[in-house]
Amino acid sequence: MFNTKTCKNTSHPPDSIITIFPPFIIQKILDYVDQFDLVSLSLTCSHLYVLSMEKLYKRITIILDAEFPLKYNGDSREYIRQNGMAYMDSSLIVKYHNLLCFINTVRNNESIFQLIKYFVFDKSYETGPRCGEMLKLTQSSIMDMFRKSDNLNFLHISFVDFTEGIGQFTDFLSLSNVRKKMFKLLITEPCQLTTPFIPPNLTNLFLMLDDNDLQDMDLSMYPYDSFNSLFTLTCSTTKQMGLSILQKIHLSSPNMKLKLKGLTIFHRHKACEGMMDDDDDEELEQDPQTNIDGKLNFDIIESKIDLTYLTHLYLKVDCNEHRDNMCNCYEIFFKKFADFATQHDGLPNLINFEVESYPNMEWLRPHQQMENILTPLGSFIKTLSNLSRLTIDFSTPGFKMFDNSLGLSNYLLNKLNEHLMEAFFLNFFINSDKSPLLKKLTTLQLPDFFTSFVYYKPDFLESLLHTCKCWGCQRVLDVLEADFFDKLIDETVDTTYYMSIGYILGKLQADREVCIPIKEKTFNYGKYPVNKGQPHTLHSNFHTTKEEGGRGCNCHVEKDPLGISEMNIDNLITTYIVHQLAPIIEYLTIMFVNLDNLMIHGIYYERNKELNQLVPIYDSSEYPDCFLDAVQDNIDRGLTPNGPFGNFRGQ
Repeated sequence: MFNTKTCKNTSHPPDSIITIFPPFIIQKILDYVDQFDLVSLSLTCSHLYVLSMEKLYKRITIILDAEFPLKYNGDSREYIRQNGMAYMDSSLIVKYHNLLCFINTVRNNESIFQLIKYFVFDKSYETGPRCGEMLKLTQSSIMDMFRKSDNLNFLHISFVDFTEGIGQFTDFLSLSNVRKKMFKLLITEPCQLTTPFIPPNLTNLFLMLDDNDLQDMDLSMYPYDSFNSLFTLTCSTTKQMGLSILQKIHLSSPNMKLKLKGLTIFHRHKACEGMMDDDDDEELEQDPQTNIDGKLNFDIIESKIDLTYLTHLYLKVDCNEHRDNMCNCYEIFFKKFADFATQHDGLPNLINFEVESYPNMEWLRPHQQMENILTPLGSFIKTLSNLSRLTIDFSTPGFKMFDNSLGLSNYLLNKLNEHLMEAFFLNFFINSDKSPLLKKLTTLQLPDFFTSFVYYKPDFLESLLHTCKCWGCQRVLDVLEADFFDKLIDETVDTTYYMSIGYILGKLQADREVCIPIKEKTFNYGKYPVNKGQPHTLHSNFHTTKEEGGRGCNCHVEKDPLGISEMNIDNLITTYIVHQLAPIIEYLTIMFVNLDNLMIHGIYYERNKELNQLVPIYDSSEYPDCFLDAVQDNIDRGLTPNGPFGNFRGQ
């Protein structure tokens, strides 16, 4: 993919088309050439060598052992040819040995190395006992290599070791040669903003500060006057009190606010128990110098940011005290946001809104979830007049659904969950003439759908996780019952299916991530690779060898190290989940009529124009024929499994 050889210094006749064409014309033509052909062109002549190499190395994106849409049948070369330069405007590296070749190439050729302007090392999963250490060393070596760069505009690495990685990254950003062209800066201490100098091209700033280091920031004076030219701002602290950073900002004039394109706030009122010392919490809440009580406060944002200018808004916000009915700042926060949006034409510039909560060890009961979170959030969302992308992610511990304390029947629990979902989504229909979201939304992401809505099931059967009546789904349950141990959570409930399927749901939710390039030409899941997460999740968590006191297994992991076989149990369960989601997908597409992209609990869907329906693009919606062989007779006879089954909206 990457070649260290240089071509001969070929001279051209004066009337050669290569000589006559201005370089910018050839560069325009190269926009339609894939990275493999760029390598070939670079070997033809010296003139094309320079232009091809500039294009080939300008943007590098690494996502190791990526998963591609099913239509490519795992053919990474064909995927890269059709999508790398065409949609991501980047050269792609998806294999570890190609990454090592790339590193050797740029290390041994200074002129090629200095061509790299954008470098993204996206989320990758390490396989094998030492692969994590190898990835960590490789990332460190890449960081050391780029310390010598003079032309780098952007660098992103999803570190295997996040704690050490952040330290490496902030140290890296303190180098003069690196800073001079970087436009995005992460700082963990205030002094890092000016050490050694503020990047002259700074447009994106990520403040991840210690709460004890917060200080007043006067935007009329150096160095904070640089904030006035920012495009995006992210505010977070070690105690997740991002609003306290905004509180410290003093504007140049009472009539002026920051005009940002993107704003990200991390803020949690009252940390979870065990996440923060009580003494620290009390000090933060009562410190008269900060004038901050820790509550979610919309007025702080509105007083500092011109919200009518925003195109992207990401809020990771929560209030732990509303779980005990001690505080309603979350509700007030979004009510004020909704009132503001209504008064300002629905914030027409805002096209992308993402909201996420913090993980909590205790769940809200359904009525608390509805009253305290979903209703105020929905009331805000429906005021937005031009929203095309929406993400709602309520991160919750998935295995809480084993709780049997409510004592309700499965039927009533299903209806409760169904009404909870409908109450939230139907909220968008109220005053639908003022809620264009139903027609304008094209991308909807619900990463934590099942574990947000499936509560306290006393039995797996008849639940919303068991609605499909096909023999493939029944065979998946039969395999789980026969081959996987049951780790009991509740002595009164058989949790075999919850545990095994719950593990896959957890993997899909936590590990799956689409690699979206820095320069977006489109927003189309089918054009990007996706990190697939840990392979052989069930095997790793449920199977032990006979030497370890277990009964062993027949998974034959060594024959399929990346877990890509269609007969891999993890993949079969993912197909099972796709089947259970079918009625919910239909419900969402009827409501949001122009939905082209949908991600629900880590499974990505894209509208098939021929079928005019959403279909999964990384996961099979059909079971392998060889998997169905054992029940083919029942299928041929038109029989269905005995059940019992759950249902969604009567289906």
